[in-house]
Amino acid sequence: MDVSSHIAKAEEALKKKNFDYAIGLLDQVLSLQPDHGQARRRWCEALRQKGERNKTPRWLARLGGSPHRLSAAVSGMAKSPAGRARALEKYIAQDPLNVDAQLDLGDALLAAGHVDSAVAVFECLGEAEAKLAAPWKRAATGHAQRNRLEQALECLEKALHADPKDAEADRMRKNLAADVTLRKGAYEKATSARELVRDAAAQARLEREQRIHKTVDDLAAEARELKDRLQASPKDGRARRRLAEIAAKREEWSEAERILGEGLASDDNASELKDRIGDLKLAAVEREVRKLEARLGSEASPGANLRDDLDLLRQDRRKLETAEYRRRVDERPTDLALWYQFGRVLQESDDQDGAIAAFQRAVKDPKTRVDSLVRLGACFQKKGLLDLAEKQLNAALEEATPAGERGKSILYNLGLVAEQAGRKSEAFGYYSRIYEVDIDFRDVARKIETLRS
Repeated sequence: MDVSSHIAKAEEALKKKNFDYAIGLLDQVLSLQPDHGQARRRWCEALRQKGERNKTPRWLARLGGSPHRLSAAVSGMAKSPAGRARALEKYIAQDPLNVDAQLDLGDALLAAGHVDSAVAVFECLGEAEAKLAAPWKRAATGHAQRNRLEQALECLEKALHADPKDAEADRMRKNLAADVTLRKGAYEKATSARELVRDAAAQARLEREQRIHKTVDDLAAEARELKDRLQASPKDGRARRRLAEIAAKREEWSEAERILGEGLASDDNASELKDRIGDLKLAAVEREVRKLEARLGSEASPGANLRDDLDLLRQDRRKLETAEYRRRVDERPTDLALWYQFGRVLQESDDQDGAIAAFQRAVKDPKTRVDSLVRLGACFQKKGLLDLAEKQLNAALEEATPAGERGKSILYNLGLVAEQAGRKSEAFGYYSRIYEVDIDFRDVARKIETLRS
């Protein structure tokens, strides 16, 4: 069978919104080549577009797909990942917007060795659900298995964009970035693989570089080598950044800051070094906040002084974060992603006017547009400008999938605005749209009952 011809026909059918025909063609390709990444991506896109166009109540989709879910569970118990993947494909055909089912499918494909196909599932899900970090982390795992480390790093960056507070994604990114950096440094200077392992020291270093999770001894040995490299070449930015990362892992914040600070005068990318120094300062304050929070949680009767100290430290953290992001947007005013982050910080500091100004810039970035509109709505709502809040949220809803997590969140916020404006019937309508597809979303069931009564 001419696989490329089938995929081309499927793509043409997608353009014409002929989803069933496109899905049928792609099913044929995947039955023969289950690890065909391009076909899997088009299959995911076709099913999602079909699901978004033909709205089926979630309970009905789950009911229709329940036999396939059961079959997937049985295959899982029988340790047959390929069988589980086939069952999940049939389930997703019934319930194409089910996030958990798509994650399960990607996991099953990964377990079955169909890495490219799994990555396609995860990446499509990540693109559709902008606030989910999990798909991008799993896609990174797949790329790493195929030794596509640069693509894995890109996925982890997207995971952190989706959820900047995801500690696991941040840890994965830092570990992988270090490995990529050190491998590049080694391979750029070598003319053959034999030169890399000519002596025992080089062999040990290569083995250490290939381990994503470093031991304490690994880090100590690596730090010594990096210091030697910096002494020989003070402009070696890669070595400087990695050495600072190692110091930060040891929670030696001032040492990490000193290492980066010494490179400001000579590094070609001084702006990035400043960002890293700022991140280190924020991390140090965050660590102290968490320590105080832990003390408050563990002490039976914490004193007022301890609570006051925590409040003051939180205020310091907000001031430091505000100053840091203000510096960044001042230095790079055309970076709209930075304006979004600056707006988030100002909003959390209750500077609604400053946040509105920042989000009004960030809304021009397609990547942050919907989130910026939602946050603009929240700022206007906080100021009591309900008409403006509703306008922003409706604009966001037009660009989101109402049945997705983001869409449900926007509908919920619209319901809150309508309630605040005294339009209870309108609020009931917004909550009902959520209730129809997800009865367990936040407290929507209770709101429905309250408004009905």
